[in-house]
Amino acid sequence: MNQANNLKLAPAPTALNIEFLRRLLETARKDILANGKTIRVDFTLDKDEMLDEVDLAMAGIEQGMKMRLGNRESLYFKKIEEALLRLQDGSYGLCADCGGQIGAKRLEARPTAELCIECKEQTEQKESLNAEGRRHKSLGDVVDFKI
Repeated sequence: MNQANNLKLAPAPTALNIEFLRRLLETARKDILANGKTIRVDFTLDKDEMLDEVDLAMAGIEQGMKMRLGNRESLYFKKIEEALLRLQDGSYGLCADCGGQIGAKRLEARPTAELCIECKEQTEQKESLNAEGRRHKSLGDVVDFKI
């Protein structure tokens, strides 16, 4: 990415925007902690839930959904923590790939953004073109697809 183009196309957030985004991130962090989804999800089955095979299957589906929601909350919590650390060290709002500014509008829409819109679009294009050996963007694990 060309940092000069990035700066021209996407104005940097102001100090006021940064403080607003900090409060937004801190509030989201507190909400997740208060909700408790990142800490524990109840996977136990009640005796009443194990009446028959259909009930057991439905309980399994419900547990899977709870686990996915908990995983999403955990991932979002991690991204919030990383964004707050970037705010502390002064790198918040700088693209992790090109070093250019992440535009104020992008940060307002996605306060945890690590990439400017151009780098994010390039990353998504590469991901869509390369299914084999693609790094799973949610968990950070390499997914080994054999096609």
